[in-house]
Amino acid sequence: MSDASSRKGLIVPSLFYGLPEGSPARIAVEALVALEGVGHPLGPWFAADNLITYGHTHGFLTDQRFVAAVVSARPTASERSIAWRTHTLCWAADSVASLAGDFVECGSYRGFSAEVLMHFTAGLPNRHFWLYDLFDPAGGPGEGGRLPDHGPDLANAVRARFLPWHNVIVTQGKVPDVLAQVAPARIALLHVDMNNAEAEQGALQFLFERITPGGLIIFDDYGWSGYQDQKAAADAFMRERSLSVLELPTGQGLVVKR
Repeated sequence: MSDASSRKGLIVPSLFYGLPEGSPARIAVEALVALEGVGHPLGPWFAADNLITYGHTHGFLTDQRFVAAVVSARPTASERSIAWRTHTLCWAADSVASLAGDFVECGSYRGFSAEVLMHFTAGLPNRHFWLYDLFDPAGGPGEGGRLPDHGPDLANAVRARFLPWHNVIVTQGKVPDVLAQVAPARIALLHVDMNNAEAEQGALQFLFERITPGGLIIFDDYGWSGYQDQKAAADAFMRERSLSVLELPTGQGLVVKR
């Protein structure tokens, strides 16, 4: 994306997932996407990432701080399509700015979301950002499925991605086992995106008490129909602590630690 396009706003590709080719739903979405202005930051429609809205401002697409952060992370089309989810993380980063604690992401994959946050926060001063991932999952218990860029070279590629920042710690290993080896003492923001209920429960069990009161937890998969076991597990965990998860239209879940 060019500097000129970043000044105009972030154009979001209308990518949808799980709609079979030729199905009535797919045909209807394709007809909507063909309308003028869909995906444009100033258009009335937002249609991407399995989310359709009409008449909303979606002002984050023209928020220059956010747009610049996304552009600086060199997004692929699929990464631009999750702009609303990514903006939720940036909002969360701003919301915990006055709290003590580091940032943690369990399930970093290529590191896109984390890099956007680094640009958005001007390098996350006075904190560390801890990234955890298998990077090359074998598909065993407590592991999410393989994605296209998973493989033996991904961990080093992500480490290289964050070389400009001394305060980003990229750790390869299985959650929660690896957390016992290296993890921060206090956490202001926890982003959980491991596509696996067992791993996410392990992360919560290990990290929850380290989250500063007022700190935030963002679950990436919470509201997606294909990950209902993760939703059920997160709900049960929070219910035991007299908390609840707010389901967002982006498919994410939000918890405020008390």
